Amino acid sequence: MKIDTLVATYVSLRDRKAAIEKEAKAEEARLSKLMDIIELKLKETMTLTGTKSLKTDFGTAYITYKESATVADWDVLFDFIKRSEQWDLIEHRVSKTAVKNLMEEDRHGNYVNPPPPGVNFTRLEAVNIRRS
Repeated sequence: MKIDTLVATYVSLRDRKAAIEKEAKAEEARLSKLMDIIELKLKETMTLTGTKSLKTDFGTAYITYKESATVADWDVLFDFIKRSEQWDLIEHRVSKTAVKNLMEEDRHGNYVNPPPPGVNFTRLEAVNIRRS
């Protein structure tokens, strides 16, 4: 098989895949909107009746909470953590960008230095195809 044919076929398949994903996202958005309307109606019903759940033969609707905690001021938080020794308030992970900077990439895209001690760094090679 010719390289031209492989690349052309790949681009065509990628376009078809993108079209399917776009249609699926549009349908998903439509369904999510309908589900949001139903959730709102159920929440209104629970609020009016003073209940936290509604059991039916088809399932149970119940109140739940979505929570998140984000940092407003790292300096203030870190100072509090150090003073109170509440180290469980933070999660530890390494910055990929900082690790890559320490490893220093040469002009050929190879890393000159190993990753810092205690860090596993993986780089996988893949083939991408750009449209002409």
